[in-house]
Amino acid sequence: MSVRRWLSLAYAKPVDLAALALWCQAFTPLTTPDPPDGVLLDITGCAHLFGGEEGLKARLSTRLPHARMAIADTPAAAWALARYEGALPDLSLEALRLPPKTITKLRRIGVQTIGQLTRLPRAGVTTGYGATVALRLAQCLGEAPEPIHFITTPPEWRELEHHAEPLLAPQQLQAAVSRLAAALCVRLEEACIGATVLTARFYRIDHFCISTTLGFAAPCRDEAQIARLLKEKLTTINPGFGIEALALEATATEPLALTQRSTLDNAPDYTAPLNTLLNRLSAARLWRVAAQESHIPEYVCARIAVIERPAWMLPPYPRPIRLLTPPVPITVLAPIPDDPPLRFIWNGQAHRVMHATGPERIARDWWTHPHDCIRSEAEKIRDYYAVEDTNGARFWLFRAGLHEGVARPRWYLHGLFA
Repeated sequence: MSVRRWLSLAYAKPVDLAALALWCQAFTPLTTPDPPDGVLLDITGCAHLFGGEEGLKARLSTRLPHARMAIADTPAAAWALARYEGALPDLSLEALRLPPKTITKLRRIGVQTIGQLTRLPRAGVTTGYGATVALRLAQCLGEAPEPIHFITTPPEWRELEHHAEPLLAPQQLQAAVSRLAAALCVRLEEACIGATVLTARFYRIDHFCISTTLGFAAPCRDEAQIARLLKEKLTTINPGFGIEALALEATATEPLALTQRSTLDNAPDYTAPLNTLLNRLSAARLWRVAAQESHIPEYVCARIAVIERPAWMLPPYPRPIRLLTPPVPITVLAPIPDDPPLRFIWNGQAHRVMHATGPERIARDWWTHPHDCIRSEAEKIRDYYAVEDTNGARFWLFRAGLHEGVARPRWYLHGLFA
């Protein structure tokens, strides 16, 4: 099991710890403010990018000359070493972040350092001085976990609005989301991008956050359309005792070039009604078909989100519009080995074949399936035939397996041509 490495940074001067923790994400993605004077960094697997742990400390020291820092196997040990000089066993009890009253009681019995505390029986320490002492010591030595809540990088395309007086009325919330949409769309237009996913967050005064998401069929920065869709979502927002802050984030964006506006009639925008439908019904209920890489006919199409762009390619041979799922077993009269069928029976009705093309041989995607010890790959080969009966109906049949195989070939009806 790999050992995690932690760097604790103590800053001597007053500083915005949240901003400093965000800046430290240039060195590791896992950072968090450590009030009242520091930042904690998880540098596991990151130090080698900066010349090792000493190289990382040197680079941080160059940019933060007033900071003291230390690296250890646990967050508590790194915190202690960054703020007190010496080896860990020689540090005073303050390095364990214990309450002053508890430190005073321990000193009365002659315990001055962390090393002296480790020599006492844990059960006796817990009974005499509380569970906090044993917990802090165990966290420092790596014997107990310490929960760390890392910060996340705020989205680049985000607008935030604070309110001294909490918002309660629907009209107030509608006006607020309209302002946020207008401000965000101005920035998106300057960057020549549009939002494909928007998330609105409502922060209540009871420290509860409610969020709602908008999805778009195409990149969008139309503030009127965004504001209208957000106003529809407000019916699901419970403001509680009031909303003290609102945020609008473009969590997914795509390039959207500037367009020249014309005095003539412009082409209709079909994405606007689709966006309304998408957000009223939810993205899970709307989907579109896209091509999927597979030789097996029933796997060449897949459902994708309506906002994604499908890529299509023409098949090498004609394909029926309708496929039967699963393929229907049929009884066939056909010469061997590879001639098309002469007659077949489907749903109790006999069909005489007048014209046929084929075979088109399709093998299974063996590299995407587990090995089958019972049936060989030769038995799963399909030979497809497009046939037309005496009534002019066209069918897509296939024979599964080869005549020289162990198992007897089987015939199926897989599709119907228009």
